[in-house]
Amino acid sequence: MAYRIKEVEQITGISSHTLRFWAKKGLFPFVQKDRNGVKYFSNSDLEWVKLIACLRSVDMGIEEIEEYIKLCQKGFQTAQLRREMLHNKKTHLLQKIQNLQNSLEHLQYKISYYDEMLKQNQDSLNPLSHQKISNQCQKNS
Repeated sequence: MAYRIKEVEQITGISSHTLRFWAKKGLFPFVQKDRNGVKYFSNSDLEWVKLIACLRSVDMGIEEIEEYIKLCQKGFQTAQLRREMLHNKKTHLLQKIQNLQNSLEHLQYKISYYDEMLKQNQDSLNPLSHQKISNQCQKNS
């Protein structure tokens, strides 16, 4: 089965604008074109589109993806290099996940702190005022 860019957009959820940009950058070297230059994506091309979307989502730059594609085109002899590229991205992603987890835990701690502050009806976070919130509201009215 062959799909045009609009159909690929519907199937993958990746905008046709992005697909055209990636195509212009040479990220779809295997996609067939007709004599008018219209691109037709096969089922295996759709898997390639999904891979590129995955690589972009883990902050792999266009230039890195281009390098990955060049290595793919060279065949099995570059398998170790390609594996290392993906492994490095995995390591980077795991670190990013850990950083996000740390941030999430910190936010949860702060939310719990605010929950306790609101429960006690006292702004204990404000270094300028240790008065109860209701007293501050009365003074400001």
